[in-house]
Amino acid sequence: MNKEWFIFKGTHHLGPFSLQEMEEFFTVGEINSQSLVWREGAEKWEALGKTRELDFLIKNPNKKPELPDTNAKPAAPVEPVKKPAPVPDLPPELPDLPADDHDDPPILPKFLQPDGPAAHKTKVSIPKPKIEIDFDEPPPIPLDAILNPGGRRPEFKKKTESHFNSKTIFGICIIIFGAVLAWFFVNERSSSAQIRVKGVMPVYQEKLQEIASQKTPSIVVGIALSLDGRTLFASTNKDGEILSIIKLKSLPKRVLGTTEAELMVRGLIKNHLGEFSRMQLTKGPQFVPGEYDVEFTGRKLFFLNREFKFLNNIAFFKKLNTTYNFHSSTLIYAGTPREFEKKLIDYKEAITNEKLKPFNDKLERLQTFSSLLNKTVEEYLLELEKIKKPKEISVFEKKYIKDISGIVQSLTVEASESSKMPEAQKFDMRYKVATYTSQVQLGKQIGEMASDMITETAKLKKITDSNKAKLKTRFEARYKNIKSQIDAHIIKLHAEIQKISN
Repeated sequence: MNKEWFIFKGTHHLGPFSLQEMEEFFTVGEINSQSLVWREGAEKWEALGKTRELDFLIKNPNKKPELPDTNAKPAAPVEPVKKPAPVPDLPPELPDLPADDHDDPPILPKFLQPDGPAAHKTKVSIPKPKIEIDFDEPPPIPLDAILNPGGRRPEFKKKTESHFNSKTIFGICIIIFGAVLAWFFVNERSSSAQIRVKGVMPVYQEKLQEIASQKTPSIVVGIALSLDGRTLFASTNKDGEILSIIKLKSLPKRVLGTTEAELMVRGLIKNHLGEFSRMQLTKGPQFVPGEYDVEFTGRKLFFLNREFKFLNNIAFFKKLNTTYNFHSSTLIYAGTPREFEKKLIDYKEAITNEKLKPFNDKLERLQTFSSLLNKTVEEYLLELEKIKKPKEISVFEKKYIKDISGIVQSLTVEASESSKMPEAQKFDMRYKVATYTSQVQLGKQIGEMASDMITETAKLKKITDSNKAKLKTRFEARYKNIKSQIDAHIIKLHAEIQKISN
């Protein structure tokens, strides 16, 4: 279909459009009977209701445009004319415009143009046009305020002058003051609760938003740590500006560190959100991520006190300020809570293993001493039953030197050296369980017992059953004495290991 129709909207003319498009605009209410239209070849702009070619729209207001073919390609979007055409004068007494070579619409009269005398007299709201326009131009002026259906200028009544007395002026001042108060109250309570924080995990973004949206009479505060661990964010369900002090104290065994940490931040929470980039450590060498006890103290200034600082010096206005207190615990960690729990388990295992290292080392030594003691007695009793002469005990001596003596001496020397180390001395003084000094004594006792077995057996004149029984009884008693010492140390170590592990 031919596109030959133009529409004047606000300060622009739009088109050209086809007749079907004009029907669609009229059906959806974009244009009405008073809208100015023009087609190529027409002499002037006319109201749609007075245009013969479009009068069927007035006679059939409920007529709907035909539905487009769904299989057809979508029509190109309507675009405003690149070069706006001047609008023709409406009054018949004005001379006709000279003919030119262009088919652009004629020029509107001055009183219809954006800077004309009738452009700013009154404003009547009409539906916002959905047709694309050039948004770089001034906002459109409603046509109803410029032109009535008859095409005449609207008549405006002259304003009558009013005389104000002092009471009227005072009343106006009271109204203005009340309006200012109302504006402050509305502004104070209409603060947006939409939290937008960059650099934090989505789970903490949701947490901050949830707290800011709570409608509880008491204050609620949420804390989140940025991904780089340098900024602390705090949100609250109270709007306005709140001067805040937040004290944080680490919870035992719930932080990724061995020492306690306490810190404090100060700043302003405005419109539900506060950002704190400076943390003051009050205890501990550094901040460590983990769970913290939160103690919040806030002071919200009354809006008049905030706007007019001098009012804070007046007792009445000072009492209008609000003080908030909040206490809770929260996780301050850059990652997700699940990641923190896994990292905390790994960290605890590493710390526990480090603490258990001295205990496990001593336990391993004591178990080795116990094994060597058993082997020494077993080998001696076995050879004692076999020998017929005292000198034959040399077989046991060779086995002891080969298989047992070297290990006993090595453990004894290592225990002696460890007992002299400052770290070991501190450890022994703290726990006093199976000290390295006691291990040195155990190693000496095992070595002395083996030496006595060899010496006392070899000095006998002959080997009899009676002599064997006496030697057996004597060394079994010494064995039991040493074994009881080792077992007592092992029991104490196991108890200490269990305590640390739990």
